Amino acid sequence: MGSQAIMLHITRGGFMEGIDSIVDEITVLGKDDKVFDKIELSFQEQAYERGKPHKYLMASLKLFNAIKGRVIVEIGCMRKEMLHGINEFNPECCNDGHSTVIWASSGAQVYSVDIDRKAVSIAKRSCKKYRNCTVKKADGIGFLEKFRDKIDLLYLDAWDVLPGTEYAENHVLAYLKAKPKLNRPNIIVIDDTDIASGGKGRLLLPVLAADGYRILVRGRQTVAIAG
Repeated sequence: MGSQAIMLHITRGGFMEGIDSIVDEITVLGKDDKVFDKIELSFQEQAYERGKPHKYLMASLKLFNAIKGRVIVEIGCMRKEMLHGINEFNPECCNDGHSTVIWASSGAQVYSVDIDRKAVSIAKRSCKKYRNCTVKKADGIGFLEKFRDKIDLLYLDAWDVLPGTEYAENHVLAYLKAKPKLNRPNIIVIDDTDIASGGKGRLLLPVLAADGYRILVRGRQTVAIAG
């Protein structure tokens, strides 16, 4: 899908200069990513064959800046410390993506929540120099229900893709709780959409399409925007 198909009516400051090139960059991110129908991946597939989140996160941050975003909400913290610079990519540690610290580096107001105490601890430690980032242990759906600010970028990376669980349903519920708080324009990024026939976005992507979102790319992550 080329940028000519992304006819966004940006209300904050008019159509942003440079957005076309960013959209073009995002639409090709998944061209080399392998898609898996299954849930469980071997070590070889996970570490060496699967696409990595870093390129999606960095491109999404560019798009966030282009729409003059102010608030990022992340449901599901980073789970592995970043041992290198934000702009660097190391395949030995970047399978997680280090999302929380990448969002925090934007200077935007970042709220990140997770029910896993260890993930919260890692994210807090990694983002301790960023006063613009709030990390807390909380249920994602409950947090979104009570959230009062407007959201410019919603990152969904919570319930793990596990057999017999409602991971796909829960990501839809999270979006529905966030929906009244989403600014216009807004960006939604979903992790792990390259496994299990859509993974965390399996049920959510049709909902987003029905709500008028443009799905810019589907791969390791999915990036969608609504104007």
